[in-house]
Amino acid sequence: MKVACLANINNMMFILCRYLRDAGIDAQLVTLSDEPAHFSPGADSYDENYKAYYTVLPITKSTLYKPESIDLLKATLKDFDFFIGSDIAPALTTLIGRKLDVFIPHGSDIYALPFAPKRKKGTDKVWWLREKDTLSKLQKIGIESVTTILFPDEYDIHFPFKDKLTTKATYHNTSGPMVYIPQYKGLLNKVEVKQLDYYDQFYTLRQENDLLIFSHSRHNGFTLPEELAIHQKGNHHLIKGFAGFTRNNPTVKTRLIFFEYGMDVDASKKLIKTEGITNQVVWMPLMPRKEIMFGLNSSDISCGQYENSWLTCGVVNETLASEIPLLHYREDHLYQKDYADLYPLLNANAPEDITVAIQNYWNEPEVYKAKAKKGADWLHKYTVENPLKIVKEAMKNQRESHLENSALKEVFQVLKKYNLRDKIYRAQGKIKNKLKG
Repeated sequence: MKVACLANINNMMFILCRYLRDAGIDAQLVTLSDEPAHFSPGADSYDENYKAYYTVLPITKSTLYKPESIDLLKATLKDFDFFIGSDIAPALTTLIGRKLDVFIPHGSDIYALPFAPKRKKGTDKVWWLREKDTLSKLQKIGIESVTTILFPDEYDIHFPFKDKLTTKATYHNTSGPMVYIPQYKGLLNKVEVKQLDYYDQFYTLRQENDLLIFSHSRHNGFTLPEELAIHQKGNHHLIKGFAGFTRNNPTVKTRLIFFEYGMDVDASKKLIKTEGITNQVVWMPLMPRKEIMFGLNSSDISCGQYENSWLTCGVVNETLASEIPLLHYREDHLYQKDYADLYPLLNANAPEDITVAIQNYWNEPEVYKAKAKKGADWLHKYTVENPLKIVKEAMKNQRESHLENSALKEVFQVLKKYNLRDKIYRAQGKIKNKLKG
């Protein structure tokens, strides 16, 4: 069976593809050309073996509905038997009349994209029609045709969406593998890391400090409006907690590493200055995951988020894979009915608790390092073994792979309306520009 892994936001399909290939399955990664560079396989691998099973189509969201684009999609995917995808993969498969067999959302592709809000006044009509309205409708048709969905239940708590979808899909309270664990074993000793752009900087930070604390969460925190509160990471709690530790331990050479990433970077910098720890904080630019993972593996503590409880997310999984002690906020009672055990962590969210947690690590580092090794085992059990078992079962039980006639008719009508409205909006734009001239 030939398997297509479609779209690669958060590198999820590349990682799944690697695990499937390790299991002897002929899996291929197929992406569009406008996906962010930091989600390319090259940004998440220390070798170039992926080139043998990776195809980038010269198609973007802007050209997706052109007849030649659809023809290319059909030609590229015609020999595949099974389709797994993330992001806009459900929409892509509708364009070739196929079902997406397994959908592994990254987040907004299931709780937001299928429910596009009305166009705001002043928003370009052609752009909105193409990348919001039409894509949203195709995404919804595609998702409602999927038979298997892997997505943590906690997202429906924060972003209710299930009741708005008419689907017979079986939901599994998990996600796909988010980290390819094998490549981080002994990472610091691999020759390849010396070629990284930020190797020298991270290496120097490690050599010059007694305690290195690493935080690569977005700076979305204390200035966000209420409707965006779920995206808060609680960086202000971390900043204050770290400041408390530095005041209590003035002789300890310590640095907190942050990244210029998120809506609240300036607010974080202002708070850092107010707390008097500017010299203890290092700001790094955005960089590929393979660079981030070297920095994380070089550190003593990795930081998650401190405002809302999350069991898994990119930062958490990357930390567990690296066997680095995790400082993060988790409300255990939310997850205990679904998991026989939970990974070890330094659990805190209030600034004073964060100060105590860092101090506890500093007092007994070997104790927390030993606990962190169990985190990788938990990660493999629940985010690799379990989803792979579900995917293989879906492959075994695959039935009809083509869209039902009712869904095909919906797709036809969506594309028909798109082509008509696109012509109208473009004509209106030309007339408007002439009148301006």
